[in-house]
Amino acid sequence: ISIKDKMSLFWHNHFPVADINDPRFIYKNFKLLRDNCLGDFKQLVKDVTIDPSMLRYLNGNQNRKNAPNENYARELLELFTIGKGPIAGDGDYTNYTEDDIKEMAKVLTGWRDFGHNSLEAATIGSFFQQNRHDTSTKTLSHRFDNIQISNEGYQEYDTLINIIFQKDEVSRFIVRKIYRWFIYYDISDEIESDIIEPLALILRENDYNIGSVMDVL
Repeated sequence: ISIKDKMSLFWHNHFPVADINDPRFIYKNFKLLRDNCLGDFKQLVKDVTIDPSMLRYLNGNQNRKNAPNENYARELLELFTIGKGPIAGDGDYTNYTEDDIKEMAKVLTGWRDFGHNSLEAATIGSFFQQNRHDTSTKTLSHRFDNIQISNEGYQEYDTLINIIFQKDEVSRFIVRKIYRWFIYYDISDEIESDIIEPLALILRENDYNIGSVMDVL
C-alpha cells in the first residue's frame, strides 16, 4: 500500500461523509481527498467545506440566514481543525466556544449542492446563493481574539478558515491525529514535547503542507 493510499484513507476518516446515495458525489469527494492527501491542509479544509457531499452530509446545504444550521461549524472546530481543549467554563472548550459555533454557522450560510440523484443533470457540484447568506457582521469570542467578520459573500468561508488556522493548536491537533494513525494511539508528555511540537512547527513553517510532516515522520 502506498503512502498516498494510506493518507487518502486517513482523510476519508478525518472528513467522513455518509448516506449520500449518488456515486458521482462520492467519487468527487474521494478524488478531492486523494488528489490533495499530501498537500495543503488549509486549502483542503476550504475545499471540503464546500464539497457537495459534505454540504449534504452535515446539512450545510440547509444552512441559511433565517435558519442557521450549526452541524458543519461544530465539526469544523471539534473534529476537522482545532479540537476541544479542557473545559474552561460554560460553553467554553478552551480552543473555541459555543458562541463561536453560532457565529461561524452564520458565516457559512448560503452554500448549496446541485445535481444530486438527478438523471437530467449532466454535472454536479456546489454553488453560493447570495439571498440565503447572513450578511451581518459576525463576532468571534476571545478564543479567536474577538475578530469580526463582515459580509464577504461567497468568499467569507475562506476568511473564516484563515482565521482558524492562525491558531497554532490547529497544527498540533492534526499532527497528533497523524501520529496516532501511523505510530501509536497513546501520546505521552514526552511524545508531545519531542515529536508533536517539532512536527507541528514544521507544518506551520511549511504553510500547512502535509508532505513536509510526512517526510520527517
